[in-house]
Amino acid sequence: MTLLQVTTFLLKVTMMIFVYIWVRWTLPRFRYDQLQKLGWQMLLPLALLNIFITSAFVVALS
Repeated sequence: MTLLQVTTFLLKVTMMIFVYIWVRWTLPRFRYDQLQKLGWQMLLPLALLNIFITSAFVVALS
């Protein structure tokens, strides 16, 4: 590997770490009850919808 490849890789890793830390510090943390509400009211229905749509595609394409 050349010096340019290593430098590019390290720059990309540094930028990703910076973006991750920036997002973590910018967005507020959820309380446990808020996470539970989000899971039951948003994520579970979306997951079930995903299962139904995927199964419909599998049946339709087979």
